[in-house]
Amino acid sequence: MSLDDSQLRLLSEDLGLVPNGIVPKVRGVVRKGAVNVKNAMQADIRESASFRIMARSVDFDEMTSGAFGATSYAAEIGPNKSRHSSAGLAGFAYFGGSPGGGGTVRDPAEALADEAPAFEEYLLELLEGLL
Repeated sequence: MSLDDSQLRLLSEDLGLVPNGIVPKVRGVVRKGAVNVKNAMQADIRESASFRIMARSVDFDEMTSGAFGATSYAAEIGPNKSRHSSAGLAGFAYFGGSPGGGGTVRDPAEALADEAPAFEEYLLELLEGLL
């Protein structure tokens, strides 16, 4: 699943110019967005009688990277085999199998798209007046 993050990348370059105190707050916005997407994905999975147990496998990992004095935050969200073995069913749950079974769970990209406006709003609110 992908999201056009070109504007966020430009924003992240600008974030290198803002005070350090704002960086932990940006991390909080990323974390809150990740939690919301995770919760939406779990709710979507629970609606499927066939794949309900897979909801236990959904979690997220926060990732931080830095180069040239700038810090960026991201989150990887989705089924995780180390959390629950049912994560291996994700492909079938989302996209179905060759005999036509599965594909009964909403595409995770939709949960991400649903969260994007709130994420952008909170991030812009946080940065208002700084850029």
